[in-house]
Amino acid sequence: MKYRFLPVLVGLCWLPLNALAQSLLLPDTLTPVLNHPPRWVVKFAPLALFDLDNTIQFGAERLFGGRHTVQAEFGYGWRGINLYPDRRNDFENFEVWRGRAEWRRYSGRYRGYRRPHFATPPIGRYFAIETFFKQRTVLENTSVGRECVDGTCAYFERGTFPMYRTVWGVHCKFGRQYVLTMPGDNRLLLDFFVGLGFRDVSPYRFTNSANDDVITPNTFSTWNTRQGGLFPSATMGIKLGYVL
Repeated sequence: MKYRFLPVLVGLCWLPLNALAQSLLLPDTLTPVLNHPPRWVVKFAPLALFDLDNTIQFGAERLFGGRHTVQAEFGYGWRGINLYPDRRNDFENFEVWRGRAEWRRYSGRYRGYRRPHFATPPIGRYFAIETFFKQRTVLENTSVGRECVDGTCAYFERGTFPMYRTVWGVHCKFGRQYVLTMPGDNRLLLDFFVGLGFRDVSPYRFTNSANDDVITPNTFSTWNTRQGGLFPSATMGIKLGYVL
């Protein structure tokens, strides 16, 4: 007889605990707003405007219905938008091309507002592998050796010549994508990430390979080092996104 009311007691305790669990594990999804699963996130990288080789940079993230997504970015910059006078004065003119391609896997869970949430991509924590490319093309006022034999040149020609340098690299990144707006209008996102990897920097080269004999740069910035190579690399940034 003393166990007769035990199922009732367990049921009375289970109902409020279940309600509490549901309130602490809130679904965080964009589906109610869009009336369909999110497919694309269009992004803008504001910090790229403040890079030494700054660019206007946009990207897009494609969702495939699970936890995996892919993302691509493209940026372009030129001397007229560069914010740093010393950088602008180094060369007669320059332009910067930048591209990134990335694979992501979302964890599906994160903590927010001091409570754990279930998160549907593109919301939540993620791990990513990123490849990137950058090319900087410049007009350099320098000297070029002519009629060179075994490193000895008959004469030097002074002038302004187009040159370029490329950078390739890979990063492993950890990040988190947040909803910036209130529930019910949650299509604006903030993407924050950090990562480590390496980059391969090429020596600068003349656009016209016939000028690759001998060069004497005027300036001594990192751009003008003759040696390239493989270097450690770190990345950190934010992006603003809008879900489609």
